[in-house]
Amino acid sequence: MDIRQYRKQIQTVLLIEATIAVLLILGIVLFWSEVCTQSFISCLQGKPLTIGNFLLFATLRPFVLTPLNLLTLMAGHTFGPALGTFVSSIGGLCACLVVYLIAKQAGKLLIGPWLSNNLPQTVRFLRSQDWKVVLATRLIPFFPFDLLTLGYGLLDLRFRYVMLFTFLGSLPEIYVFAALADPKATFFQASLTTVSVISVLLLPGLIIEFYARKNGTGMWWRFKAMMYEIYHELRRNNDIVKRQVHDPKKIPVLLLYGFFSSRRSLLVLEKILSERGYQLISFNLGGLLEVFFTRSITETAEFIDKKLKRQFERHQISHIHIVAHSKGGLVALWWLLRMGGHRHCKTLVTLGTPFRGSMLTWIALVTPLGFIFRDMWQMRPGSQFLQELHASKVPSDVQIYTIYSDRDRVAQGDNGIFHISPPQPNVIAVPMHNMTHFQFLYRREVGDMLARILGSPYLPEAEKSPRTTESAA
Repeated sequence: MDIRQYRKQIQTVLLIEATIAVLLILGIVLFWSEVCTQSFISCLQGKPLTIGNFLLFATLRPFVLTPLNLLTLMAGHTFGPALGTFVSSIGGLCACLVVYLIAKQAGKLLIGPWLSNNLPQTVRFLRSQDWKVVLATRLIPFFPFDLLTLGYGLLDLRFRYVMLFTFLGSLPEIYVFAALADPKATFFQASLTTVSVISVLLLPGLIIEFYARKNGTGMWWRFKAMMYEIYHELRRNNDIVKRQVHDPKKIPVLLLYGFFSSRRSLLVLEKILSERGYQLISFNLGGLLEVFFTRSITETAEFIDKKLKRQFERHQISHIHIVAHSKGGLVALWWLLRMGGHRHCKTLVTLGTPFRGSMLTWIALVTPLGFIFRDMWQMRPGSQFLQELHASKVPSDVQIYTIYSDRDRVAQGDNGIFHISPPQPNVIAVPMHNMTHFQFLYRREVGDMLARILGSPYLPEAEKSPRTTESAA
């Protein structure tokens, strides 16, 4: 992407974010104008709220970006410290429930599968220590209540622990603000009660953690394993990884992974394909922290071109096959059709590649991530990059197989097919509708399909072609 395109991306993101900010501020002002007829002080000194109205406001509160403590002050003044604390806690749980369920559905689509493929130790840490994570983070008043809830949902922490320890962990902070709104209470009294509540809440957790550490399953040990995994990922460089000693008799296959994934995401697929007799090669494609793939697509294609040329010279390889997942398919196709890669690669297989772009890119483009990730701009529907890619000519001696699925939420259905006009018989769409986006990386059925497409010494000749294919229109 040249500097003019990048400047256009920045301008577009700024315009979108400014519009969203104005609409949010307008919504907040209108909401509180209805609740507080004169000012926020009027909410404290005016007509008392009923418990039902308060809980309704508390449930809507996250969607108007209002801090929980603001409503806690209202509850403390209206209902008193004790009842105000209880009502505010229930209101916090109502808001937590709504935000958690929304975030959980979003997390199931992308965050969960991404973590399982890239940081499995992190998943084990969260699954085994989730109640401790919730309690510890809720007890720290500096963490925004709704952002924590959003994180719990995205990471799919267990519902019962999120609700229970949100209630318990939020009590101290809620009580302080409820007591501060009571003109009869002093700050010293509120602080003393808060310290007492925190001590009571922490004691059982500390006892459980003490015995868990003796068994090697404590939060600290799991946390160290997670941090070691992240450190290991960050220490990996861009050297080529070969899973076997080079064997000129084997079929050479380059594996490319997708957006914001790391080389670790290919481990299962590498094992599946190595069992079928392929010589596998993969690169660290760099990006965020030099690990998670966020580089520009065209820049990455140039990087791959240099790496492959060295391999061709070192091992006297003249041709190579490519299997690419998601964004990696766009990189491979650009290299194949726009950089002369067809001279060295006669078969490309893509898995869940968003050839028509993905609407999910707008999630990044309307956030600060839009300033950082240029590849998001390239993968948005209708981008100039995709238009140029679809206008490319496909040599008749190159086979392009696009494996796609209706269950793929990133490149759903036809979005995972490379459409060219007029259609060519060497551009073939292969449906595998039982796969989700990340299942392409570890399901054995995918390995079987790849073996039939690429040919494998472990398969009879009759099985060395896809069973179900259709020409891409």
